[in-house]
Amino acid sequence: MAGEISAAEALSKFEAERLRLAKLFDAYEKQEKEFAALMVKLSSMEAEVADRDRIIKSLKEVLESRDSKMREMEIEITGLRNDKASHDPRVNQLTTDLRLAQEKFARLYALAEELEEEVNLAKKAIEARDDWFRTHVNVFADLQRAVDDHQHMIGQLDRIGSVGEAELTKLKK
Repeated sequence: MAGEISAAEALSKFEAERLRLAKLFDAYEKQEKEFAALMVKLSSMEAEVADRDRIIKSLKEVLESRDSKMREMEIEITGLRNDKASHDPRVNQLTTDLRLAQEKFARLYALAEELEEEVNLAKKAIEARDDWFRTHVNVFADLQRAVDDHQHMIGQLDRIGSVGEAELTKLKK
């Protein structure tokens, strides 16, 4: 009976197979739990990857925007430098003109101050002359009367002298 197995052997094989199947089932359940946990972790990681992808995309957009602004600013700076270079000679000329104008103004101001001092001195001299004239105007009037009186006296003497000469001439004849 080589082909037949005994019931004890079959039971022993069955028990060994059942244990093997139980171990396999336990391993399968453990792998299912690990698989479920890995699926949850995968889902979480996929969400993190999606978040990171959005962040990376957002950062790329910000970076591209910044790069674009930097390029625009560099172009503007280059333009401003060119403008500055072209305007510098004019600014220097205007600065020189302003300095010269300030110097002229300073000289004119000094001259105006001198003239003002001279005008003030002239006003004081005129006021002093006017005061002197007001004080002495009566003297001039008196002097004029004295000169008039003197002239009148001379005129009378001349009349008297001409009358006297006429009489002398008559007497001499």
